[in-house]
Amino acid sequence: MNLWRELARLEQDNLVRRTDERESFSFKHALTQETAYASLLQKKRREIHRITAQVLEQASDANHDEAALLLAHHLAEAGENSKAIVYLTRYGEYATRVSAYPEALQAFERALGLCDAETSADRANLLAQIGEVYCRRTEYPAAIEYFQSALDAANRAQNAHAQATALSGMARVASLQGKHTRAASLAQEALAVARAANDDESAAHALRQLGIVYNQQGDNARAEQCLKESLALFRALGHDEGSGSALNSLGVVAREQNELDRAARYFQEALEISKRLGDRYNIATRLINLGVVAEQRGDLETAARNQEDALTIARDIGDREGVALIELNLGSLALARGERETARGLYTRALAESMTLGSISLALYVIAALAKLEWMSNHAEHAAELLGLAYGHPATTGDIKLDFESVRAELQAALGMTELDVRMERGKEMNLARVVQALLSKQNET
Repeated sequence: MNLWRELARLEQDNLVRRTDERESFSFKHALTQETAYASLLQKKRREIHRITAQVLEQASDANHDEAALLLAHHLAEAGENSKAIVYLTRYGEYATRVSAYPEALQAFERALGLCDAETSADRANLLAQIGEVYCRRTEYPAAIEYFQSALDAANRAQNAHAQATALSGMARVASLQGKHTRAASLAQEALAVARAANDDESAAHALRQLGIVYNQQGDNARAEQCLKESLALFRALGHDEGSGSALNSLGVVAREQNELDRAARYFQEALEISKRLGDRYNIATRLINLGVVAEQRGDLETAARNQEDALTIARDIGDREGVALIELNLGSLALARGERETARGLYTRALAESMTLGSISLALYVIAALAKLEWMSNHAEHAAELLGLAYGHPATTGDIKLDFESVRAELQAALGMTELDVRMERGKEMNLARVVQALLSKQNET
């Protein structure tokens, strides 16, 4: 049979059409395609999919992440589930990186459906990948559920890499929720599992998470030690995404140590890595941090530009916590320009969103910012109570005390040490939810 003659006949009969200049053809109507496909025996179908997959794997564009989804489809239809899982995972990771979260979830869930056993290590790793997607989407309950399921599956499979990955993911969520003690315990457990298995990649992730926890607890010496070790491991592995994350966290530590030039270098290097990877979630994070450094340097124009660029990305990818953090930072810039009411509006929006998301540590930082605003508005007693709540809550982070120490010192000069201590102790005992409700109600009344 002459292929080109038959294709020409089908084209003349209006069943297929040419799709490009390379003599490619497609069915003109989906129903025709479905009928032709259904007429093939299952064995023949699988053989066609297998041959198609082989051709795609040999093609020059098979190494592109976008091609992985098509290749996975043909492999799955050919019954080669193990290879299909590899390509679906690869596409899911790519989609996560570029913030195409619905597509990432579809890929990971399709791969889950191909796993042949509850004890599969693939199953555990896929559940952890889904947990990461929900974490980026700031859907913490779902993230916790998937990370826990990943840990259960990893335990059944007795797979150390999957165990460490799930534990690090759980530590990350606990850290974002301000549960510092639990986050530290989970990260340390992840590190122990990874080191026992000589798994450098998992150890690098666990060390970074542990460094974040130490930073939040105000122990920047230990934080820097963990983060530098994490960075060295990631670089040795050629793991760009991990290197960028470790560099970003090192920048946070350097900023809190008031080493702004070093912080900016870390953030800029991390940003370049994220741009190279096309990772919009992390591009926004790096821009936020560069904006904070610019603000500390007094360059409000650059600070505002970085925050606005980050806000565009965060809104586009649905990063609600990122939006809340940026609104907090824009509020700080407005306050620096003397625009108090603008600052208050931005702060209260950030406060409402962070509480809705369960990002308690971020909410406490916003409350400290509102304490500064109250002090600037000559409400010293209320400012001291809000600062006491922000300082004394179990979910507080080390950067709050560092960034608002000047406010505490000014309140002490105004109220006296005894009165300040009384007010701050009173604030420490206040109920966070009630305080937030009162602050939001006050804003709605104005």
